[in-house]
Amino acid sequence: MNRAALKLDAKSLLNAHFKFFFLLFLPVFILEVIGGYLSAPREDIYDAQLNANMPVWTGSQTFGTLVTLVGALVGVGIFFICIDAMRQKLTYEQPFQKSMTIFNNVDYFLGTILLYIIQYVFIFLWMILLIIPGLIKALAYSQSFYIYRDAIDRGEKISYLDAITRSRKLMDGHKWEYFVMGLSFIGWGLLAVITFGIAAILVQPYMTLSFANYYRELADEHNTKVTQEAGRINPTPVNNGEAQSINDSNDPSDNTSNK
Repeated sequence: MNRAALKLDAKSLLNAHFKFFFLLFLPVFILEVIGGYLSAPREDIYDAQLNANMPVWTGSQTFGTLVTLVGALVGVGIFFICIDAMRQKLTYEQPFQKSMTIFNNVDYFLGTILLYIIQYVFIFLWMILLIIPGLIKALAYSQSFYIYRDAIDRGEKISYLDAITRSRKLMDGHKWEYFVMGLSFIGWGLLAVITFGIAAILVQPYMTLSFANYYRELADEHNTKVTQEAGRINPTPVNNGEAQSINDSNDPSDNTSNK
């Protein structure tokens, strides 16, 4: 996969509609700043802990953590919007309304939360063994949110475990490629740090659009292979739902294997 071309497409789209993407991401920026500020350790609290046995973890930090989690949920919904943008299925209007996509669809909302919990448990269990297997599984499961979302949009019934299994199969042979793509943004991340987060206004949409483009390309390649293989086996036209399915296996035992 041409990483440079994927990033260039994302950058071009961002430049063409910068105002829209800035407003689309603005709620995430605000939630991240508020959550980070409230959940950050406070020196005066630690001093009080040493002198008066006050609890280190405060209600303010708890609220800040919740705000950060809400920001993460909004971010997943925005990723869905970015996938539509890379597929040229997006109208560039009402950015604030589109930024709340995750809360406008109960399947999106519940699916994102439950997928996150299941992935966290699986990755944590792998990391008990060793750090590297846990990281590998994190890469393997990285597309599960978007696979789940595409299935929901097609009206397909899909379980959370099936979405994770499909992601694992889709990423087979692509994990290192995906990892290197993440590394290619290190310079941009440092830019955001040295500008005290100001550059994130540009960096975060650029990265999100790039990874959305990566998923689009990966899914398109897989669907093309499925269509070609089906054509060789059966010369009759392939049903669109079958061509778009990431995983053609309905074996329930496969959903819990090799996690």
